[in-house]
Amino acid sequence: MTRSARIVWVGRVPLAFGLDWVPLLGASEAVQLRTRRRGVSHRVVSGDPPAALGLAGGLRAGQACWSAADLLARRHPRGTVACVLPLDADTWHVLAAHEGVALARADRSYPDPDLAREAVEALRRAHPKLELLAATDESGPAGLLQALARQAPGQRPLEPVRRRGARLALLVLVAGLGMAGWLHGNGGPDAAAASRPDARASWLSALDRVLDQRPLHGEAGTRALLDALYRQPARLGGWSLREVRCQPQPDGGPWRCVGEYRRYGPQADNRALLQAAPAGWRLDFPSLDSARAAWSLPLPGQRPEPHALPQAGLLARDWASALQAVLPAFAVLRLDAAQPLTVPAPRDAQGLELPLPEDFPALSVRVLRVEGPLRSGALLAPLAGAVSWRKAALTLAPGVRPDVRASRLILHLEGTVYEKRS
Repeated sequence: MTRSARIVWVGRVPLAFGLDWVPLLGASEAVQLRTRRRGVSHRVVSGDPPAALGLAGGLRAGQACWSAADLLARRHPRGTVACVLPLDADTWHVLAAHEGVALARADRSYPDPDLAREAVEALRRAHPKLELLAATDESGPAGLLQALARQAPGQRPLEPVRRRGARLALLVLVAGLGMAGWLHGNGGPDAAAASRPDARASWLSALDRVLDQRPLHGEAGTRALLDALYRQPARLGGWSLREVRCQPQPDGGPWRCVGEYRRYGPQADNRALLQAAPAGWRLDFPSLDSARAAWSLPLPGQRPEPHALPQAGLLARDWASALQAVLPAFAVLRLDAAQPLTVPAPRDAQGLELPLPEDFPALSVRVLRVEGPLRSGALLAPLAGAVSWRKAALTLAPGVRPDVRASRLILHLEGTVYEKRS
């Protein structure tokens, strides 16, 4: 569900705050797919060429307004900048831009100025050269708002998202009636069915089966996975967490997670852990000092749509550059070379392979491996639009001295990145 944007009037100019920003890696079909998310009322692209898509919810269809985040990005086409704007007595809003593009993890409000400053510092970890705009000149709150409002009339306002539901239903109905008439005039369904299998349909079905095994988790699934790891109890009933491992089940159902716990208190016993364990856990005790918890984790995911996946060239240029920007926050962030996605060839009744259609989607996959502090995982979520995760783990390293790339809570991720070769 897209967040509702907030309108702040600066003189006679309405500025929109609180858009959801996502990297724009695919073609125009990807833009259309993302804007069909529930609750999206307006959209805007940021960058030249466009590199991020801003989605707003809760705005009236006839509301003409401008994205404050995009205006800030246009105002600073080079480098990385951020600012904290007090929108009212209880709201501090963070805007940020990198090389003229609104940053995905900014454009958010906080109820406390300290929380807003912490958000800026989190951005600085990914962009060490980030400049925090001063509050003593025109870049300060009142002056910056006025400057953004002055440049708004020279830019395109947010574009309303038009829904196609009723029109599409009518087109489907008319097409269905036309097909029914054609079949009736040509001998009905039996005459229309070919005596040999449709090669294109068979290949597309084979591709669907492969893609079903690697659902696209994207930003929503990545955040759900990270949230589940954040919620994992570090200590429970006198027992201490050592490791959590999660991976999808072969049947495509919810993920299965296993947590390893050790006794750390002399008074801890099995009964205390059984009483404190969350609902849904299945516990067993391999030894007197160890316990194993297992539970299911449903993750949002969907079959990848080949036409909406990013082009290989755009992924290598823009997405890889975004990974390089957050590289300082991880001990390991490795993207392997692309490999063609293997699709088993369908066969006819005689066992012969059906010919590959000329317009069959040419897809590739890359293996992505991640290791670093659990807190750094939040940097990956906005970049996970084309990622299918296949392993996740959280390990505790009590003796580690925390720094930018190290923590006592170490996140391990392994997944697949999709791309189109043509």
